[in-house]
Amino acid sequence: MKLLPPALVFSLIFTLTGCQTIEFYRQAIGGQIEILTKSRPTEKVLADPAVAEKVKVKLREVEQIREFASTSLSLPGDESYGKYADLGREYVSWVLYAAPEFSLKPKTWWYPTLGELDYRGYFRAEDSNQLAEKLRAEGYDVCVGGVDAYSTLGWFHDPVLNTFVAYSDVDLAELIFHELTHRKLFRNGDTDFNESLANAVSEIGVQRWLAANHRDADLKKYRERLVKRQEFYAQIEIARGALEKLYASGIPPEQMRERKKAILADLQQAFRDLRKRWGGRGLEGWLKEDINNAHLVSLITYQEHVPAFKQLLEECGGDLDVFFKKAKDLKFSEP
Repeated sequence: MKLLPPALVFSLIFTLTGCQTIEFYRQAIGGQIEILTKSRPTEKVLADPAVAEKVKVKLREVEQIREFASTSLSLPGDESYGKYADLGREYVSWVLYAAPEFSLKPKTWWYPTLGELDYRGYFRAEDSNQLAEKLRAEGYDVCVGGVDAYSTLGWFHDPVLNTFVAYSDVDLAELIFHELTHRKLFRNGDTDFNESLANAVSEIGVQRWLAANHRDADLKKYRERLVKRQEFYAQIEIARGALEKLYASGIPPEQMRERKKAILADLQQAFRDLRKRWGGRGLEGWLKEDINNAHLVSLITYQEHVPAFKQLLEECGGDLDVFFKKAKDLKFSEP
């Protein structure tokens, strides 16, 4: 287990200015310590008669997924998810995105060793909600959501958590491949690069994993899911283009606000149409609340460069070792 030396931890905190900054890192360290102290090796959990059999089944699935990640995807599957922690809550953390009222450029926060990133994460919902209220009062569009998992980027060996252990094995594989990609390659200060890369690798990885296990029916279903995902993001791109044109128009704020509202209403109607075409399932969360710039920012972050990464892998002949070497230096122009 690779831990930050205590002296370095406190040096890090107190070289940062402002009480809010100190409190943020204090809660972050406390949340990580909780995860570490509650983590137990998988073999001990499997041998514990007090642990539910359904959890043990999932942990065995994770072991198979980890092995495939290491042997077939050039991912560090032997370094993470070899332990299990029950945090006793629904989410491991809560993440906040924010953007100005008339812009799709996300607000960023600076982190030591990581640079500027497009989000802020907390281990308590009340902390994220408090920041959300502050930013809304300053005129930002804000969205906050619970997170099932995240990567510590190699600082720690991330455990399996109760927050996602009940996933289907396909969803477990997608999540684990995504998070292990962050551990494999992470570009400081470039959220779009990191999340798009992880999404591309996880989608490719799940397809290869299902094919290797001769699960043809599940592979067909997963590919159908990816088609739906593309249709969803196509609607996001339409709204994004309309909003960017609007925000560059220079019309008075009152008119811009009304037009923005109409564009986002059109987006929700597009989601309703997709849901109907898909058979009346999915997208529930996007139909229950008002969508704003921060919601779109959080989505764009995860999809911005996925097609480019998939194209790069094709150019590498499907070889992930070559792909990761080339992806490391891949540059994207500013939107």
